[in-house]
Amino acid sequence: MKRVARSPRKKERRRWPTPSLLLAGIALVLALGGTAVAATGLIRAADIAPGAVTGQAIRNGGVEPRDLSAQTRALLQAGRRGPTGAPGTNGANGPNGANGADGRNGTDGTDGIDGTDGIDGTIAPLSATSGLTTLPTAAPMTTVVSLAVPAGNYVVLAKTQLSHTGAGDTVECVLKAGATTLDQIAMKTLPALAAIPASLQAVTTVSSPTQLAVECKVQVANGAANFSSLIAIPTG
Repeated sequence: MKRVARSPRKKERRRWPTPSLLLAGIALVLALGGTAVAATGLIRAADIAPGAVTGQAIRNGGVEPRDLSAQTRALLQAGRRGPTGAPGTNGANGPNGANGADGRNGTDGTDGIDGTDGIDGTIAPLSATSGLTTLPTAAPMTTVVSLAVPAGNYVVLAKTQLSHTGAGDTVECVLKAGATTLDQIAMKTLPALAAIPASLQAVTTVSSPTQLAVECKVQVANGAANFSSLIAIPTG
């Protein structure tokens, strides 16, 4: 009998399982606690290459808790909250710190600006008056009004009214502070029986109490001075 030569078999190409088969195999492995069951037609854990199954190959909800072993589910469960601990004891109060030393006194501030001087108060003027005083012919100067003043500065005002009994007479008057003449007047050839006013004034300073006075005289006929006054106004 003639033998028929057999052609050698072609080497069969190994097939890789589809993603759905892989997913089913993983679920089975996890359900059995990671141990594959030897059975004909089942995929063993050794048949799955590391990294062959990725998260994209498993659809959402494809593996449920019931597909996992009790040990795996226990690992996934969160632990229960433990009982609240007892409050800790309060710490002891520390010792009080020592008081710090007193600081040094600060430096004195600068002196303030002096205030402006106030207005000087008004000083009342001093005054004196006199009535009719006769002036004998050719007699020395006769005092017709006088006023005593203390030391100070003054504005002095004086006046009198002169008359005579003759015609064409000459009359003279002076304003004096002590022996010093401050002002004077002289009127000559007066009308007959004339009566004319005369005034004198000056600004003076006296260093001690002084007598201010108005003195007058006539040269020819008897005369008189009347309505005389003397005012001294202090100027500070």
